[in-house]
Amino acid sequence: MRKVFFTIMIVSLLLATFQLKGQQNELPNREDRIYTLSYIWKELDYNFAFPETLKEVNIDSLYRVYLPKIESVETNYEYYRTLSEFMANFKEAHTRIYTDNRPDAAISLNAINFGDTVVIDNVPEYIVDKIPLKSQIIKINDIPVLQYIQDSVAPYISAGTAQWKFDKSVIELFYGKPLSIVKITLKTPEGEEREIEMTRDFDYNKKEEVMVKNAVPPIEIQILDGNIGYIKLSSFIYPHINTINEVFINFLPQLKECKGLIIDLRGNRGGTDQAWGNIANHLLVQKEYSIPGNWYSKIHVPSFRMWGMNYPNFKDFYEGTAMREINHQPLQNTVEDSLKLTQPLIVISGQHVASAAEDFLVLMKESGRATILGSSSVGCIGEPIFLPLPGDYSVMLCAKNM
Repeated sequence: MRKVFFTIMIVSLLLATFQLKGQQNELPNREDRIYTLSYIWKELDYNFAFPETLKEVNIDSLYRVYLPKIESVETNYEYYRTLSEFMANFKEAHTRIYTDNRPDAAISLNAINFGDTVVIDNVPEYIVDKIPLKSQIIKINDIPVLQYIQDSVAPYISAGTAQWKFDKSVIELFYGKPLSIVKITLKTPEGEEREIEMTRDFDYNKKEEVMVKNAVPPIEIQILDGNIGYIKLSSFIYPHINTINEVFINFLPQLKECKGLIIDLRGNRGGTDQAWGNIANHLLVQKEYSIPGNWYSKIHVPSFRMWGMNYPNFKDFYEGTAMREINHQPLQNTVEDSLKLTQPLIVISGQHVASAAEDFLVLMKESGRATILGSSSVGCIGEPIFLPLPGDYSVMLCAKNM
C-alpha cells in the first residue's frame, strides 16, 4: 500500500477577522461564569424532566467539581467546552449549551459513520482529488479514530443513547480550538493511505468553499417508477415551515394519484412539530389526534416537600422527584376528506432521526397509519426550555419527558 503525504493549509483567514470574531464573543468575566454554572445547576434541579438522573450523577457534587474549572478557564473556547462537558453528564440530547457564535472551529470536511466505520461524507471541490468522498478515516492526530472520539469528542456530547452519542461525535469530529492543525490519516476507496493536515478555520471561510455535495433542501418530492410518491423530509426547523408546506401542496394533486407513498426521514434531526403538521393532517383520517404517549414534567409544592420528611405519600416531593402528567389538547385536523392521502404508506427511519422528526415517526407508527422501515432513531423525544445566560449563550433543558 502506497502512503502519500499531503499538507493542505487553508490560510484565507486574516488575523483581523479572527480578532473581530473574538470581540463579538468574548469570555464572560469570572462573576458571570460562576453565576452561569450556578444558574444551570439551579434550573436543572428545578426543571429537569429526569430527576432520577440528577440523583445518579449527584448534581450537587458535580457542581462543586466544575465550579473551580469554570473559574479558572482562560479562553471562551475553554469555557464553552467546560460547560458542554458539564451538560453531557445528564445524558439527554435536549439538555445542552447553545450559542449562535461557537467559539470553536472546524475544518471544511464532513464525516459520517456506518456502524463504527467513519468516512468522509463531503469535501470542498478543490481538494476532492486528495480527499476522495467515502475515504475511511483511520486516525486523527495519530490517534485511532475510535479512541480519539472516545477521549476528545464524546465527553462534550449530550446524548440519551450510546448510538446518538457516537453519531453526534462523528458529526462534531473535526471541531477544536480555532486555527489549530488537525492531522487526518485516511484510506481512499482504492485502498491508498494518505495523511492530510488542515487548519480549523472553516467557520471563517466556509462561504468561499464550494462543496462536492450541495446543501439538502428540507423537502424533496419525486414520483418513482410504479407511480410511488417519494417524500424526503430532511429538516423540520422553524424557518423551513413555509417551504415544506408550499412544496407539499404543489405536489398534492400528483401524490393523490399515486399507488403508494414513501416518507424518508433519514438524517432529519428535528426542529418543530409545526413543520410536519400539515402533512400529517393530509395523511390521517381522524378529525383530531395527539402524539401518543404519556408526558410528564416536574412538580413543586413546598409544603408537600416539608411533609415528605415524615409522610411516605409525599416522599417524592421531599426528594425532588415528584412528577405530574401533562395532558395535551388534541390537535384539530380540518383538512377536507377529498384532499386526504389514503394510500399505503411506508416511513423510513434511521440515523440522525430525532426530536420533532421522532414525534412524526411515533405518530405514524402508533396511529397505525404507516409501516416503519429502517434502523433505530435517536431516542430524543421531549420538550426543551431555553434559558438565556450571560454572554452569547443559552442553556437548553428538557422539561418534559415521555
